[in-house]
Amino acid sequence: MKHTILVTGGAGFIGSRLVRMLSENGFQVVVIDNLTSNLPFVQLPNVTNYNLDVRDATALDEIIGAYKPYCIVHLAAIHHVPTCEIERNYALEVNVIGTENLLLSIEKHQVSKLVFASTGAVYSPDFPILNEDETPVDPFDNYSLSKFTNEKQIRFYQQRTEADVCIARLFNTIGANDPNAHLIPDILRQIDPEESHAIVKLGNIKSRRDYIHVEDTANLLMLMATSAPRKGLKVYNVCTSVEYSVEEIVQKIGVLMNKPISIEIDPEKIRKYDRISQIGNNQKVLTEFNTQLFFTIEDALKDILAKMYDFQT
Repeated sequence: MKHTILVTGGAGFIGSRLVRMLSENGFQVVVIDNLTSNLPFVQLPNVTNYNLDVRDATALDEIIGAYKPYCIVHLAAIHHVPTCEIERNYALEVNVIGTENLLLSIEKHQVSKLVFASTGAVYSPDFPILNEDETPVDPFDNYSLSKFTNEKQIRFYQQRTEADVCIARLFNTIGANDPNAHLIPDILRQIDPEESHAIVKLGNIKSRRDYIHVEDTANLLMLMATSAPRKGLKVYNVCTSVEYSVEEIVQKIGVLMNKPISIEIDPEKIRKYDRISQIGNNQKVLTEFNTQLFFTIEDALKDILAKMYDFQT
């Protein structure tokens, strides 16, 4: 029988895909999620689900102690940037205190491996191509501050335990069933598929991001979780090394839907903190895990359209 892997946030947008992949590859999977994303648990024979908040240190420790997983993949977090700005205390409590609760239990029960979902937003906004081993980190908003703090917590934990740790700096992960009002769901909610022309209200349309398909993100996380054990801490960018502006995303959606889409600038949607560019170098993760990306941004947009509108391209 293969190892048991515990996934926090395992019912979420990325987590549900990861849990399915792990299950299909024969692993026993334990899922911890408080279901605030309003997505259901994955129901598979070798998956055990617990409705639990990572802020509940006692319950969290009981589950880790009971299952003694070989690896924990920590995805549970508040990652919607506007929510982190509006509800800073809540975001830091979940992201920082929740992570500390997890690390204390991991150390107590001597879990061998940890895979942690950080963000490409921890990098300084002053550099063009973001590289794990060269680009300095410089948190830009409350979300990236919380993840930067998590990385410091995890480095401290790793030095104490000499555990096998992977920090995955996720860039903009997209695909169907994203429960948060990120850019692409926000655009599509403003479009009536029955109308011949659409008008969408957006903020900064010149900002550029590196978008990766959620299935590729989940696959890379699975490879980190299931790879041969090795002591030490590694940081990996989870990205495509290609970036698109908001304006270009709207154009691609228009092409797929075969309709013109006009953009109106909404001052209320312009973030106070918003970097112009965020593109990562993905060669390290692809080389070390001997893999590739399997999906394009067009694939992701088609999946989202099909789910939201029953739309076939």
